[in-house]
Amino acid sequence: MLNVLVTGSNGQLGSEIQELSCDYKYNFYFTDRTTLDISNPHAITEFVNSNSINTIINCAAYTAVDKAETDIENADKINHLSVKYIAEIAKEKNINLIHISTDYVFDGTNYKPYNEDDKTNPNGVYGKTKLDGEKAMQEINPANSIIIRTSWVYSSYGNNFVKTMLRLGKEKEQLGVIFDQVGTPTYARDLAKAILEIMPKISNDKVKIYNYSNEGVLSW
Repeated sequence: MLNVLVTGSNGQLGSEIQELSCDYKYNFYFTDRTTLDISNPHAITEFVNSNSINTIINCAAYTAVDKAETDIENADKINHLSVKYIAEIAKEKNINLIHISTDYVFDGTNYKPYNEDDKTNPNGVYGKTKLDGEKAMQEINPANSIIIRTSWVYSSYGNNFVKTMLRLGKEKEQLGVIFDQVGTPTYARDLAKAILEIMPKISNDKVKIYNYSNEGVLSW
């Protein structure tokens, strides 16, 4: 039986995993920052031990991209150091680990979709701290672990660009938008389904990286 710890469970992806969890015969433990401080390795270890956790899905992240530029310490604590602690515990306890990362580890100058082995070059603090988390996880190298990079996540939960455009469409007859970004949106529910399907099948001796998004491109 899989005993699955899901961090960041009140975010867009975590909320979708919660909603889908009833379709899977696993024991899920959903946590947020009020119920588990992932920046405290002792708290993680205690939670893992007391609940016999054998799989972790780390959806927790500091996602305030602009704020991260001035709140560097907190962004690094969640996106880098917490990932390091989780990876260390996963390796020590032989726990399967799925960690969610971002397209912000790239600089956005490519004119074609990014592959997993394309050169990383983050532009800001958010992307840098997420990349540092990836590197820490790869260095520690817990077996049966993967990193999933995704982009432009949207869902019925939380705040996202799709909900913003729908709201503005109702409020205004005309919309003026600076379309200086091009990307591929990812429906959080589709990503959640993919994670839950591959979760029991992960078997590798080195951390693997996957880029995941839906099809289609738009500007924003």
